[in-house]
Amino acid sequence: MRRRVVVTGVGAMTGYGLGSDVLWKGLVSGKSAVRPVNWEGWDSAPVQVAAQVPEKISGSGWRSLQMARLTLREALQGGRPEGVGGLSVAIGWPGPGETSGVDPLQVLAEEFSLSGPRAESLAACAASTQSIGEAFRLVRDGEADWMAAGGADGRAHPGGLLGYDRLGALARGFRDSPDEACRPFGKGRTGFVVGEGAAFLVLEEKSRAEKRGAKIYAEIGGAAEGCDAFRITDPGEDAVEAAFCVESCLADAGVKAEEVEAVVSHGTGTPANDRAEAKALRKVFGERPPWVNAPKARIGHLSMACGAVESAIAVLALREDFFPATAAGGWEADGDCAVRMVPAPGVKGVRSVLKPSFGFGGQNACLLFRRG
Repeated sequence: MRRRVVVTGVGAMTGYGLGSDVLWKGLVSGKSAVRPVNWEGWDSAPVQVAAQVPEKISGSGWRSLQMARLTLREALQGGRPEGVGGLSVAIGWPGPGETSGVDPLQVLAEEFSLSGPRAESLAACAASTQSIGEAFRLVRDGEADWMAAGGADGRAHPGGLLGYDRLGALARGFRDSPDEACRPFGKGRTGFVVGEGAAFLVLEEKSRAEKRGAKIYAEIGGAAEGCDAFRITDPGEDAVEAAFCVESCLADAGVKAEEVEAVVSHGTGTPANDRAEAKALRKVFGERPPWVNAPKARIGHLSMACGAVESAIAVLALREDFFPATAAGGWEADGDCAVRMVPAPGVKGVRSVLKPSFGFGGQNACLLFRRG
């Protein structure tokens, strides 16, 4: 028999700062974490904004590993579940001047005494969504007592910005209006903004969580992965495989499309990605579209960690009974990729939230969260 899986811990770090409460307050405030880049000699660079973590980060290992450690620690502050815990991660590789020499999965597992099952995903921007999905299945199917799952990544350095810019993926300029740079599903969108950060969720079987009196944020109903293998940097234009991944997630959760009330979208702000995602959502939801928000407009694109952070947003939204608006400043709807963007400041009464991720290489992943 399948076990019901709930989220009992959340940790996050974004351009707003360290802490899931800081992330939530930032989103609800309506303010953006995207700011001008102030690196020496960067004045003439084409890309002028990013969503960098404001705190100084210290500790052993490269930046992504350090961010993972901090957010995993926060996720476990509410108390460790009973039994043997496992770990499922997606950790970005070292940046300029950083060295690794270690396996981040092993490092984190040993530091936090997680001796249960281990899993790791490198599936581009869908990686941490896949990591959470794998952890969910391990707990649901009784292969793990509980799991910590999430990701960390940071490309907010000169090499990261210039590399993405050479692919034509980033919004250029906007130094004087950084909150308008990334406009998912909007008119005039030109690309995404690089962000950095991390997030982790603690997953455990529902009855065990209730027995120990744990704080339940939300329940995970289903998960799915897939790949359209269309082109390395572009999604499948017909959105068939992306839609199939979403449909598979709903089938795994045992819910109908009309039961989904909101979507924390992948929403990169690039012309092709948003068009394909909007098409996928229309294929699945038809004339009954759910509310949609697009956090990358506020916190940037966190690469391998984006799905974990956006899953944390979905979980917090369900816990707080508030689905926040995230549209960038000056946002106008684009009929070419129409979605039902949630109005400012947000809406209440949402009981189920879909979290799809669509990464380079055609990597797709999806999670379904609902009230716990």
